[in-house]
Amino acid sequence: MRKSWQEKGRLINSYRERIEGSKLVIFFDFTHIDAQAMTKLRADVKAVGGEVLVGKNTLFYRAFMDTVMADHRDVLVGPTALAFAYEDPVKVAKVIYEFMKEVDKDKPLSKIKGAYMEGRFLKPADVQVLAELPPREVLVSRLMGAIQGPIYALVMTLKSAPLKLVLTLKALQENKS
Repeated sequence: MRKSWQEKGRLINSYRERIEGSKLVIFFDFTHIDAQAMTKLRADVKAVGGEVLVGKNTLFYRAFMDTVMADHRDVLVGPTALAFAYEDPVKVAKVIYEFMKEVDKDKPLSKIKGAYMEGRFLKPADVQVLAELPPREVLVSRLMGAIQGPIYALVMTLKSAPLKLVLTLKALQENKS
């Protein structure tokens, strides 16, 4: 076996490991983005628990062969970078989407080619929806409020019944005296 084939095999295996370890993979076009901006993007994605990779599309395609991405070969045409989210996929999607808004204010989705999340292919519009989700803490607090709302109403109703009885008895006592 030639040395270059062995190296390519190692790269494909490392890409597969990254895919299996990530919660979200975003494919985006990096043309007309200068090196300083890409370096800043890499740092921002790394800060939220992700990684940005640039490589050969054929090797990326081979790494995604056993996934639904094999049916979406068009995503891996032209200059393509991959952003992996190892921790919170929403944070990485926000970073990528905000960066694309800085690059192209009118059409930020034109640079995003798609995404792969939990065995499904996501369109660029789905990445935008994911990026516009509120932070996890806000979603948890909204859920807790929705759960606590009916319970709070029940407690207040049960609390008001004896109070009304006491107030009625007090009013009757005042009328008699």
